[in-house]
Amino acid sequence: MSRHKQPTTLEEMSLRRLGDWIALQAEAKMIPIALRAQRDITGAQTIIAQNVSNVRSLLAHNVPWMLYDSLVNEVIRALNELFENTKQSLGFRGSMGKFVSQMNVIVRMAEAVFTNKLTIVCIDTIPKVLRSVFYSKLHMLSGLVYLNLGSLSGGWKTADMEESVIYALKELHCLKYLFINYDCTDNILICIVENCKKIEKLDVSSSKCINNDSINIVSKLKSLRSVQLYRTLVTLEGFAKLLINCKQLEDIGRCDDIGRVLEFIDLTNSEARPFQLKTYVSRYATNSHLQLAVEMCPFIRSITVFHSSLQTDLMVLLGLQDLRELKLLSCDFYADQVKQVLQVKGCNITHLHLEHVEQIDLNALMYISQMCPLLESFTLYNCTLIQHTSLYTKKLEIMPFRNLKKLTCVAACTDEQLLFMLTNCINVEFIHIGTAVQFTDDFVEKLLNKNPLIHLKELRIMQSDFMTMVSVERIIESCMSLELLVELESWVLLTENDRDYIRNYIRVNNLNINTAPIRRYDA
Repeated sequence: MSRHKQPTTLEEMSLRRLGDWIALQAEAKMIPIALRAQRDITGAQTIIAQNVSNVRSLLAHNVPWMLYDSLVNEVIRALNELFENTKQSLGFRGSMGKFVSQMNVIVRMAEAVFTNKLTIVCIDTIPKVLRSVFYSKLHMLSGLVYLNLGSLSGGWKTADMEESVIYALKELHCLKYLFINYDCTDNILICIVENCKKIEKLDVSSSKCINNDSINIVSKLKSLRSVQLYRTLVTLEGFAKLLINCKQLEDIGRCDDIGRVLEFIDLTNSEARPFQLKTYVSRYATNSHLQLAVEMCPFIRSITVFHSSLQTDLMVLLGLQDLRELKLLSCDFYADQVKQVLQVKGCNITHLHLEHVEQIDLNALMYISQMCPLLESFTLYNCTLIQHTSLYTKKLEIMPFRNLKKLTCVAACTDEQLLFMLTNCINVEFIHIGTAVQFTDDFVEKLLNKNPLIHLKELRIMQSDFMTMVSVERIIESCMSLELLVELESWVLLTENDRDYIRNYIRVNNLNINTAPIRRYDA
């Protein structure tokens, strides 16, 4: 992508204007409908319904089906802007009844895009003022493939939500991905089994109504590949029943008792093996549990293990032939044989996450770069990086970190260690640096002289007490593909005038760089 902002495509312009046009239709009807509602509420509702139907018909005949998801985003944006403008114009002495009538027109106009052409709905991304109409009219979206219902009532009014969710799911026969946290029930699961036969991924995390009896229902979903049951009432026996009855399952999410589950199956139904699980996540795995995982789930590609020096021998992981993603928590790089594991399995590893891992020095980083030549994502999170006592003197046979696309360093480390990683990952696209690392202008200059980071798209430096405008200008000049440069508000030496200058410089030079503050969880 060019580092300069490109002209908006005709497609994008058309969709944006169409979203604005729909908002204009709502705005034009607000006053007349509000006046009509004062004397004839039923008549006002009839007029709104007819207007919505007319707009929906126009869209159906003029908008290609493959653009509908993009159109809905623009309609939501435009209606939300209209809502905010209307709210601000209410005034101290404004009529609340009139305001409610106007809001009703805005909300009802969202129904104009409710057709079977819509394939993706994520409730969490929809403004709160419009969510109610999506909850109540979901049954109209019979073409949905992906549905994220968000937290619904958060588990406080599960019984109240059940009826409306079931009413909607009865019509969603194309659904493949469903997220319904906190408020899923057995009745909802029965409805899914009967009407959503294409479901491949189901997330019912934190739903307290889901228990071992629910597994009998879930097991009837023949296409199910992934199910998330974390923080439900499903116990060891329930997970065992799930694995035995759903042979095609590849992911059951985080299950800290997965080792005991496999142990239970091995004792009671040993003929049920092998399983198709490709993801293994557990915080409490003993050596025998890992051994069972290797034997009973030979296709594991991603494994997350909380290490205990008294109970876990990481060398067991050598038995996993398809291992691609490795996440280790609480261990020592040398003493717990992480080096030896990578020496054997590193040639296939693409994602490596080390969390609270001790004894990492420059030599360890060099070993990782040589043993994991295909590494695409590397994370150091709250690790203890130490000074090396004797440097690795052999010539590096493989160019370090050449395939690395994503680097996250939330750990204290020396400039030498950081430079080794950053100067060698010439194809990196995402860099996240935590608060424990303090960049300086000299460090940035030294880094960019060796590796200009021409492929870097996102740079997040969470805090800096030493970097100035010199570093910002150098980064913008060197990183030709940069699209996101955030957390500048945490750079102590940058004033508000400096940040305004940066934004103005980007605007004047038409650079495709976003420096706007973002919410923490967007990262």
